[in-house]
Amino acid sequence: MALAPAAAPTLRAGALTLRSPVLVAPMAGITDAPFREIAAEMGAGLVTTEMVAAEAVVRSQEASIKLLDFPPEVKPVAAQLVGSDPGVMAEAAQVCVERGAMAVDVNLGCPVRKVVGIGNGAALARDVHRTAAVLGAMVEAVPDTPITAKMRLGWDNQTINAPELARALQDVGVRLVTVHGRTRCQAYEGWADWEQIARVKQAVDIPVLGSGDVRDPEAVAERVERGDVDGVVVARGMLGNFWLVRQMEHRLRTGEPLPDQSFEDRVALTRRHVRALCDYYGERRAMRIGRKYVAWTIKGCNGAARLRSMVQDMVSSERMEELFDLALASGQRPEGWFAPVFTSGEG
Repeated sequence: MALAPAAAPTLRAGALTLRSPVLVAPMAGITDAPFREIAAEMGAGLVTTEMVAAEAVVRSQEASIKLLDFPPEVKPVAAQLVGSDPGVMAEAAQVCVERGAMAVDVNLGCPVRKVVGIGNGAALARDVHRTAAVLGAMVEAVPDTPITAKMRLGWDNQTINAPELARALQDVGVRLVTVHGRTRCQAYEGWADWEQIARVKQAVDIPVLGSGDVRDPEAVAERVERGDVDGVVVARGMLGNFWLVRQMEHRLRTGEPLPDQSFEDRVALTRRHVRALCDYYGERRAMRIGRKYVAWTIKGCNGAARLRSMVQDMVSSERMEELFDLALASGQRPEGWFAPVFTSGEG
């Protein structure tokens, strides 16, 4: 039987109180406004936009500004920026706050070549002093809004610098850090190193969240209750399975496990999600965006491979409903459902 936590965990980033210690990672092409709304409903303590280039924000590029859409009913919400120029990052942080962001996160972990190739993401994090200068400028620009950061352990196994970087960021006023338990050179291969994440927690006084392979509510509870981290950030593990956030939040809050969601309930939630995408983007674009969610959801049914091949022809909400009706009629596979593999935007 699971042991109840000593006290209901409370997590703060500066003056901002988060709703739970379970946060949802910024994910490219995923964490738009409809996604964030459902994640918050499931109990996410903070939801964040996908990574947005600070220079594009400052130049008011339409596509980037659209990503900074914060419906007032979803709180608390953060924007994530990527960049390496202190002045540009500071100005972009001000734009984010003006548009409704309650915290501004800085991506110091993205391993993608086009990002690190221009000195951003994990490349910036190699230089501790420069990184501190960038985030310090942001703290000065928006003193009443918490600045947070998401980093990796280091560039490679020979240059682990996350504890040093976290201390430097704490010194310039950063209020919370998330550590993905892989190096840049690992990208998304291998397993996250949670012992190294715990070393960052020991090095600073601000909250430290762990990220990487966050899929098991019981393992999450053990790490939080043991004091290895103050909370966790869920990414790939929840794709097609919003319920995982609810399970983790429930376990931390009550000390008790929450059963998996039934296949029928997962289908109902994805139907609702895609309908919300239609309201937000219009049906044509929503169907393109929604295909991945439908494919991930029906993975747990008999004949899923055949049905997934049909998803690429999903061009209307009527077709979506037909696919889900077929999936429900096929029934769930005895071996159950497994999370999808997703390899982008979790830096």
